[in-house]
Amino acid sequence: MKHDTAETSRRAYYQIAQTDLCASERKVLSAMEVGQLYTRRQLEALTGFRSGPVCGRVHALIEKGLIEVVGEKLCPESGRPVEALRLVAQQLELALT
Repeated sequence: MKHDTAETSRRAYYQIAQTDLCASERKVLSAMEVGQLYTRRQLEALTGFRSGPVCGRVHALIEKGLIEVVGEKLCPESGRPVEALRLVAQQLELALT
């Protein structure tokens, strides 16, 4: 069963889910949009964090089940294939039903 969930509802869910997250994890999640794919470099640009902190926060968010790796994407800077990251929409859908 699919629901037409407004973007504000999605953001509200992630704000609730973020209560046990550190500030930098919240910043990474806030930079991401549902349904979009990101590279770590793109998240660096969106958050203003350097490579190390982004990689650490992404790893933690993957462990918490809020971000997932969904294959590869070409890095816009290098043109090489890198991991593609996205918000875990399936958990979002279940949480809002």
